[in-house]
Amino acid sequence: MPDVERCLEARGLLEHDFFGGWAAPDVELLKKYAHPLVGPPTAGELVDWLGVRTDLDMHAWLPRPADNIIHVLGLPVPNDMIHAEAIEYIAMIVGLERAARHADRRYTVIELGASYGPWCVSSSVLATRMRFENIHLTAVEASATSVPNIGRHAQRNGLGGRADVEIRAIHAAVHLADEFVYFPRIQVNADNGAQVALEPSQVDYRGIQVQHDRVEGISLSTLCEGFERVDFVHMDLQGAEERLLGDERFLGTLDSKVATLFLATQSRLIEGIALKTISALGWRLVRERPTTFQQNSRSNDVNGWTTRDGGQLWLNPRFGDLHLQM
Repeated sequence: MPDVERCLEARGLLEHDFFGGWAAPDVELLKKYAHPLVGPPTAGELVDWLGVRTDLDMHAWLPRPADNIIHVLGLPVPNDMIHAEAIEYIAMIVGLERAARHADRRYTVIELGASYGPWCVSSSVLATRMRFENIHLTAVEASATSVPNIGRHAQRNGLGGRADVEIRAIHAAVHLADEFVYFPRIQVNADNGAQVALEPSQVDYRGIQVQHDRVEGISLSTLCEGFERVDFVHMDLQGAEERLLGDERFLGTLDSKVATLFLATQSRLIEGIALKTISALGWRLVRERPTTFQQNSRSNDVNGWTTRDGGQLWLNPRFGDLHLQM
């Protein structure tokens, strides 16, 4: 057996990729979609390995270099060192490749808990390069200050004004039904851990003092109206998934409409609920990375113990299959 010092060294080097949610063959999959930026970057932009531009204000915590431009050009393995893990990029690409197998040349993406819409925009940029004929982009965000950023992010990346791209930026909180709920008053670029609540309170699930705004709730069934197939759903609701994944209506819509799901898991509890309820639908869990957490005295809610979200990539066999090497 290796000695303790060697184990500690390995854990320190691998850090959050100790159970990373990606396999060696995924590196080649990611390489297929690496793309240079079209045109020079401008001050105040982050430029990534997909050739996608992001306003640096969307990541207010980042230190600014002298030229006010950040380049993140390496493959995101184990992560992109800014906001996402390899598993999220793999999920996005798998959703696109599964969509490309359908003859209708249509791509539909819904991002739940969207902030400025990084996943719906990035996947739609890739969809234009793959020559999908109809691209439907829906981003749902409960923070009123963030919703305008979705359209700006899409515009920055050449998606605005295109006849083949439909953009919906919806100010609402994902919920079991279309009814009012409450959402903390925050700046998402500085705090992306806010969670919807059924009633306002002075302290949130993390034990943090907050003020709530009354916002419209919207159900997955309402979001999916008019679509026979949603190719990719990116869901990151900071613990609200716990309630949704126990609801038959939500699960019924998920199963009948959604082909590929990336589920950000805020706790081991949510991981377990998802494993039980989504696998019962016959879906395949093809990649996962467990949540990192530390019990604390601020909160009795296990979702409030999270130090780093986990993730699960699920495929619905109802819409065909894509074999990932394990």
